[in-house]
Amino acid sequence: MQGLPAGAAPHRLSRQRAIWMLATILLMVVAIMFGAHRVILDRAQSDDAAAAWAVHCQEVVAGLNGIVTGADEIETNQRGFLLTGKTAYLVPYDRAIETVWRNFSRVRDLTADNPRQQQRLLALQDLLRSRQAELAHTIELAEKGDRTGALAVVNTDQGLHLMDAIHGRIAEMTAAEQRLLQARQAELARTHSVSQSILGGLLAVAAGGIALGGAACAWLLTLATAAKREALLAERQRLLDMMDGAVIMLRDFDGTIRFWSEGCRDLFGWTAEQIIGQSSHALLKTVFPAPLDDIRAALLRDGSWRGELHHRRQDGTEVIVFSHKAVRREADGRLTIMENVTDITDRRHAETALHDNEARLRLAQTIGGIGATDRTLPDGQTVVSEEFVKLYGLSSGQTRLAAAEFLALVHPDDCARMKQEADRVYRMGGTYATEFRIRRPDGAERWVSLRTEIFLGKDGKPRRAISAQQDITELVAAREAQASRAAELERRVAERTAALAEAEARFRAIFESQFQFIGLLAPDGTLLEANRTALEVAGLSRKDAIGRPFWETGWWPESERERLRQEITQAARGAVIRREVTHIGADGREIWVDFSLKPVRDVATGEITGIIPEGRDITEQRNLAAQLVQAQKVQALGQLASGIAHDFNNILQAVEGAATLIERRPEDLERTRRLARMAIDATGRGGSITKRLLAFARRGELHAEPLPTAELLNNIREVLAHTLGTTIVVRSIVSPEVPSIFADRGQLEAALLNLGTNARDAMPDGGVLTLSAAAEQVAADGPHPAGLKPGAYVRLSVIDTGTGMDAATLAQATEAFFTTKPLGEGTGLGLAMAKAFTDQSGGAMAISSTAGQGTTVTLWLRQTMDATTAVAGRADDRKAPLNGPVRVLLVDDDDMVRETLAAQLEDLGFRMLVASGGAEAIALLEAAEVVDALVSDLSMPDMNGLTTIERARTIRARLPCFLLTGYVGERAAMKAGDAFTLVRKPVSAQALAARIEAALAAGRG
Repeated sequence: MQGLPAGAAPHRLSRQRAIWMLATILLMVVAIMFGAHRVILDRAQSDDAAAAWAVHCQEVVAGLNGIVTGADEIETNQRGFLLTGKTAYLVPYDRAIETVWRNFSRVRDLTADNPRQQQRLLALQDLLRSRQAELAHTIELAEKGDRTGALAVVNTDQGLHLMDAIHGRIAEMTAAEQRLLQARQAELARTHSVSQSILGGLLAVAAGGIALGGAACAWLLTLATAAKREALLAERQRLLDMMDGAVIMLRDFDGTIRFWSEGCRDLFGWTAEQIIGQSSHALLKTVFPAPLDDIRAALLRDGSWRGELHHRRQDGTEVIVFSHKAVRREADGRLTIMENVTDITDRRHAETALHDNEARLRLAQTIGGIGATDRTLPDGQTVVSEEFVKLYGLSSGQTRLAAAEFLALVHPDDCARMKQEADRVYRMGGTYATEFRIRRPDGAERWVSLRTEIFLGKDGKPRRAISAQQDITELVAAREAQASRAAELERRVAERTAALAEAEARFRAIFESQFQFIGLLAPDGTLLEANRTALEVAGLSRKDAIGRPFWETGWWPESERERLRQEITQAARGAVIRREVTHIGADGREIWVDFSLKPVRDVATGEITGIIPEGRDITEQRNLAAQLVQAQKVQALGQLASGIAHDFNNILQAVEGAATLIERRPEDLERTRRLARMAIDATGRGGSITKRLLAFARRGELHAEPLPTAELLNNIREVLAHTLGTTIVVRSIVSPEVPSIFADRGQLEAALLNLGTNARDAMPDGGVLTLSAAAEQVAADGPHPAGLKPGAYVRLSVIDTGTGMDAATLAQATEAFFTTKPLGEGTGLGLAMAKAFTDQSGGAMAISSTAGQGTTVTLWLRQTMDATTAVAGRADDRKAPLNGPVRVLLVDDDDMVRETLAAQLEDLGFRMLVASGGAEAIALLEAAEVVDALVSDLSMPDMNGLTTIERARTIRARLPCFLLTGYVGERAAMKAGDAFTLVRKPVSAQALAARIEAALAAGRG
């Protein structure tokens, strides 16, 4: 800046007018005033020049600081890219380069009139270009994926030396500007002193004679001083505004802060209002690289100090800065320190991370014995690492190696090949790897693995080659040994393969010649092998079956596949499965197969490695057994028929005798009642016989009810203890907490008594019979061994210590009429009826036995549910008839039954309407006969009872209907419900009346 500031123009005009006015008044002192005026103008111009130089100096310093900051930013972002590979660092990298050269141009323009500074700038320009080229080269290597090469360049410390030189050159230029400013400030002070003396003399002369002229001069001086002060304040404010964006602080020599820029606020967190007047060292918790007294001494001695400081921000986090301190002497003689700060926290962290990575790389190279080289092309000068020196046996401390020296270390037999490969790759560029031998100076030969990457310059020619080399002598020896072992192993494998092929051929011959069906499954059920017998019986080829899930092959119908899949899952867990199955052969003939699944375990580990499915054709054996059973059944049926005929003859004899006696003497009422009761009892015995026969045929009607398990078993134990004899010890093991059973009491007691009798027969020399019970919950996650559905059961066990059964006997134990007892001593129905009872009750029965080790028969029956079961009331619990007579339509094709039952119901107060068949009954209903209930027999020739009820319901939708049947047939059971009520014959008139009245009451309620 040159001359006075613009704000001084109005004051200059005021001074001129005052001079003209004074000239007219004080002509005698014009010369004196003119001289004083010249002194004041010279002083003002000197002040303007001093202010301009101060601004000029600060602008130069700010430009130099911008160069330093930009150079640090370039290096920081280069380190970030090398460490992370993230291209996001390249944007601020390029921006920092622009900042450096923009500030460089500014400083060059500001110092154009200073030859020494221009010389220093030329030297600084060379340093900056060298540093920028070095950084660009490392980034180029990293962009090509050669981070190792980039780090190798960083490890040369060339960049560190360049940065130190850059910082030194900028510090030198900054110090020169500070010295120049101080010299100009000293010259200004000297000029002020001379002008003040001259002005004082002139004023003293003028004051002696002209008071008015003196007053005018004083006013003129005051006016000029005020104008200059305003100009200086404006320049100072402009300088402060310029400095506010930078991180600059001004403080006294004792550390008290006097100025705090906006940049300081952004970096440290405190505002100027919070920190001015505070001690910077205490507030920032500064950590100095040297004692504070030494730093202050350097400031007093050199006028400036540069170094790295560690501060704490307002939030407590650490910030690392590069500080440039410069000493200033204020107008009052006080020493102040202006400090320009550059945040280098990220740079230091990046350098630390880089140094850590370099240390890890060096450690990895040391551990792995990896030697590194960096060869400059085309001169062939190579920089080698410490590990390379160790690998090649060179002198300790050697860092460089010529190309000829390297080739001299290569084994003569490999030298020509290595030179040829190197020449080819150096021409084409890229990466290559090879292995070769070296001969160390001590004569030792080693194998070396080499990997080299060639980097091209901007002209497309190779510029440098970076290599990594590793001693692989032991590896080569191991490979040779491995190759020898592999050859030996191949020979042994060939011999073993031939032996295995021969053994497999023998096994295949045995496997294929088996009469049984045999195969091999994987644990997941995939069929791996099947012999010819198994394939031929189903008409399958190996292609049709091998490799498929066993349950999806042609041996198994759709209905069996899910069960087989579950059985394979059990076998894969260690279970042995065996059962009889049927297959339809290729000729359409049904065959019976004794089928089994057996797990195969690894001999060493015991792990299941496969499953063997095996089958044996037992069709002929079953046919012979069936013929034998049929003969036994015929014989047993003959005995059963004889017994039944005998029982029914006794019943008929009692009924016929009672009826005859009543007919002869009907007037004897007491005798008639007694004889009628005898006939009724006889019919009751007949009903019991039919119930037992129906139970055997699985057509009996079960009357299930909750049965206390503990009480039931204890009662059975007492009965068996008295009936089995003294040689049999009967005991029961049951907890009172075992849930109740939901079953028919009579059928269950009969089954347990039959099982106890069988156990006694199996212990001719005495033994122990144990009755036990426990609760069991069947889950839905897999099939139950006894085929139970999921739910809550009570498991009853009858265990004896008798002779037991072999497998053949056990397989037929539950077949009807099968018995091992001598002829005439058993019917073979006990176990069959017990199994039929459990199946009909929704449970199951299983028998386990081993010859000579006793037998266990297990019954599973449902636990009592929360829902209650309706039980028909007793005949004698009949309530009084409903109000008014009830009209009942009775349908039965048997005249005697129809007339007898109608008479009995009329005797009980019902009005009866009878029909001899379903058609007649439907006709009566269609004729609008008043009917309150319909009672029909099931079996009738023209229209059965079910059809009759269905037709009647189409006429009278809510008509109560009752179906009479001698057994609960499947069709009737399926249709029973809201449509009608099943009533089992024989039924008493009182019981039927109770059912009718209950239904009518429910319908009217």
